[in-house]
This record gives sequence, structure tokens and C-alpha cells, in this order.
Amino acid sequence: MFIPEDLMRGSLHTVGEQAENDGLLNTYFLYSGDDAFEVTTGIALRTRIRELYAIDKLRAMSQTDEFAKAMANAGRQKVQSVVGLVEDPFGTIKRVPMGASRFFGRIGEGLKGGRTEGEGNMVQSVTGISKAKTTLAVKLGVSPYSYNQELQHQLTINARAIAGGGLVVSAATAAVGGAAGDVISVLNVNQTLQQTLVNSTPDDLRILNRKKLFSLGVTREDADALLMHPWYSPWTETILVDALSNIGVDPTAFLADACKALTEQDAIYFERLAQILARYHVSKAKLRAIHVESRAVCARDTNGALVFSLSCDYAIWSEHAAGRVAELLALAQGQDEIKGLALWVDGKVSDRAAQELKNRKIDLATKVLDKQQ
Repeated sequence: MFIPEDLMRGSLHTVGEQAENDGLLNTYFLYSGDDAFEVTTGIALRTRIRELYAIDKLRAMSQTDEFAKAMANAGRQKVQSVVGLVEDPFGTIKRVPMGASRFFGRIGEGLKGGRTEGEGNMVQSVTGISKAKTTLAVKLGVSPYSYNQELQHQLTINARAIAGGGLVVSAATAAVGGAAGDVISVLNVNQTLQQTLVNSTPDDLRILNRKKLFSLGVTREDADALLMHPWYSPWTETILVDALSNIGVDPTAFLADACKALTEQDAIYFERLAQILARYHVSKAKLRAIHVESRAVCARDTNGALVFSLSCDYAIWSEHAAGRVAELLALAQGQDEIKGLALWVDGKVSDRAAQELKNRKIDLATKVLDKQQ
């Protein structure tokens, strides 16, 4: 229902037949060898599967004679091979509210910091390792800014061999295939933005994003709060800012909420919210303002509708859902300028939930990012 059959199993993994749902998000059980992992959201599951196969491919590449020669050329005479699966290639995955489950009903504190974990450092950038790492990651179908530490390690040592030692990696050599799709194809961005992501350094992207935010009326302080946030990778913040730029209204309220992200999944959640609003702006009606009302991101369109965006796997009707919908309906009471409510969702909604929303005259659209732009 949620995961295609060809993604459920592969040579290195199996996904459990049953998933848990907290009312909005699904938690899947991913098995690889003797290890088992809990992965929340279908988006994260696809990412983890791609990374699992990319790590396997990178380890194989680093054990070839060509790799050893390239590292020798780069000035490193001895390379210690990495064998066996790490105990937890995805890092520690804890069962904490994230994304829709957190921001639909809770308020968190924002964090501010410097570079994200996968950005590399000045030495890497100067020597060309950073560029080689990005190119290799894209060939493997993963993000060069992943928070997966083992993937970062494998990408870095292979990028050193490429940049400093002349190791040649063809697309065929790096291809991992599989139903999870490559990292670019699942980002829901156009060809121009794809090229920008692949061909720009993190600093280039930040300069571009800062200019776009300034043009929307965002202050330097608010712009930097997002652009220097530790959970927003250069790609995530660029996709988010591009979507907001396409809408063209002041996103300060949106950014204030987005900066409360405490996990990678929180950041992806706000990236998706921005894309959902941008899709509404292009395909339904122009948006004239973005707000955060009752702990939910929403926007006003030129027809007077109050539009809420939600990124989730599968929303079901429950007592909590009924309470949240009642809170949203209360926002429109006594405000003549609000002509109706709309809920745009990138995932699925249960039949019961869809009927309850219809009964309350809330216009519902689902799987909105699956449709062609």
C-alpha cells in the first residue's frame, strides 16, 4: 500500500511486512544481515536503503587495485580496508516525535550552528575532494550531505582517490540500481535546480539562498538562522528556499517555525511543506501570505482560502486528529475574509479522515507532490 513490492527486499535488505503508524507517520522495520533498524517515514526508508547499497558499493571500490594505486598517487601509501558491516550504519535511530508528528501538536526549541556534518572542510574544498565527493554521491544515488557517518567516511576516502590519485569511476561502476530511486529523482525539483545542487559548493548555495531570502524581505538574522542551522543540509535548505522564492511572499513566519527543527527528519518535513505550498501556488491559486496558526504552517490565497500544508505517510482519523481539525476550523470563525479551508497533503489519508474533512467542508488534496509539475 505504501511501499512498492520491489522495494521490500533486495540482495542486502528486507523491509518488514508490518509498519507502525502514529496517526500521521509510518515506522518501518529494515533488516540487513543480522541488524534491524526502525526507520520513520517512507522518504527516510528510501534514503536508508539507497545508502545501504551505496556503502556496499563504496567498500568494494576501496578494495580494488585501482583504488590502492590511486591512493598511492595521492600520497597515502597504506590504506586500511574497511570490511564487514558497521554495527549501525544509519547511526542511532531513536523513537522520538519528528516531522509531522512533532510539529502537528508540539512546539520545540530551535538550534543554531555551523556547517552540517556532511559538508566537509576547507582542505577538502581546496583540494577538489568536495567536488569529487558530490559527483560520486550523485552517481551512487545518495546525498553528499547525508548524516550517515559510515557513508560519509566511504565517500570521503573514495573521493580522495578520485581527486588526488586519478581513480576513474564510471556511472556504470557506481550504479547501485534498485527501486528506491536515485537521490535527485525523488527530490521533486526541476532540471535547473538539479544542476544547481550538483554543480555548486555549499558556500555557493548559501550565497544564492541568502540573496533569494533577502529579496523576499527576510532579515539577515532570520536568513542566517536557517542557512547556518545544523539540521538543514545545503541541499535541503536550497530546495526549501527555492520553493519559497517561487511563491514570492515574505516567509519570515515559516522560517521561524522551520528553525525549531531538532532532527534531519524535521528539516525534511519543512522542505516538503514549502514544496507543497509552492505546488498549490502554481497549480491551484496564488498565495498572498504565509503564516503559522495554531502550530501549523498555512497560507492565504487570493480567493480567500486558508490553506494548510501537511507532509505525512498516512493520516488517520482519531480523537487527536478531530481535536486538531477543530482548532483549525476555529481559526476561520468570525473572520469574514476567510472564505474556506483547504488541506494539501503529500501522502495519503484514510477514507474515514477524508470523509470527516469533507463533512467539515475542508477541501482535501492528497499526494500533491506525486503529480507532474
